[in-house]
Amino acid sequence: MKKYIFIGAGVILAGIITAIVLVILNLGDLIKTAVEEFGPPITKTEVRLGSADISVLSGAGTLTNFYLGNPRGFKMPSAMECGTIRIKVDTKSLTSDKIIIEEIYIDGPVISYEKRGNTDNFQTIVNNIKKTVAGEKKQTAKGTEGKTSETGSEKKIQINDFIVKNGKINLGGSLLDAFGDQGMGINLPDIHLKDIGKDSETTPAEAFAQILGEMTGDVTGTVTQVTKQLKEAVGKAVEGAMEGAGKAGDSVGGAIKGLFGGSSE
Repeated sequence: MKKYIFIGAGVILAGIITAIVLVILNLGDLIKTAVEEFGPPITKTEVRLGSADISVLSGAGTLTNFYLGNPRGFKMPSAMECGTIRIKVDTKSLTSDKIIIEEIYIDGPVISYEKRGNTDNFQTIVNNIKKTVAGEKKQTAKGTEGKTSETGSEKKIQINDFIVKNGKINLGGSLLDAFGDQGMGINLPDIHLKDIGKDSETTPAEAFAQILGEMTGDVTGTVTQVTKQLKEAVGKAVEGAMEGAGKAGDSVGGAIKGLFGGSSE
C-alpha cells in the first residue's frame, strides 16, 4: 500500500515539476498570447507583440515590438509603437487572482496623433475601453463571475510604477498638412503613474483605460502647446515677410519718385 502511495506521490510531484518547467519555458509565449488575445477586445483595435522574454525566477524581462493599431476611420498606420518595454512582475502573484506588476518601463515610444472631427485617435480608443469596462461591470452584475471573459476580466491587476520616457509624437491628418516636417518627432513629456489598482479591484481594461487616459491628456496637451507655438512662429514669419515687403515697396516708390525728380521722403 505504501509503495502505491509513494508511486502516486511521485507522479503528482513529477507533474508539478513538469508544469513549473513548462511555465518557465513558455512564460514569454503566454504573455505574448495574452496581449494579442485580450488586447483587441479591450481597445477595439489591432494589438500585437513581437516577443516576450520574462524570467519566472526574477519576474524581470523585456517585451519587444509592441504595436497598438488605430481605430477605424483614422489614416495613420498605428496609434503607438515601441521597440522595447521593460517589465518586472511579482512572480508570487501569477497564481493569484490579482497579478502585481512592479514596474512597466516604456522606452522611446512613437505616438501617432491624428484628429478627426471633434475627436482624435487616442480619445476614440479610450472611449472603446470605457465601453469594454462598462460591459464587464454589466456582466459581473448578472453574476458571470468565474467565467473566462474575452478580456481577461476575471483577473485583477496592480501596477506599482508605469513609466514612459523618450517618447516622440508624430502629427497626422490636417495637423501634418498644416505643419509638415515640423509636426514630426515632437518630444513627449516623461510620464510616471503610481499604484494603479493598488487600493481597488482593477481589471486589465480599467488599468488600460486609466493609463491611456493619462497619456491622452499628456499627448493632447503637448500637441496643443506645440501647435500654438508653431502657429505663433508661422505668424511671426508671415508678419516679418509682410513687413519686409512693405519696406521694399517704400524703397521702390522712393526710387521711382527720384527718377522723375520727386522727393523720396
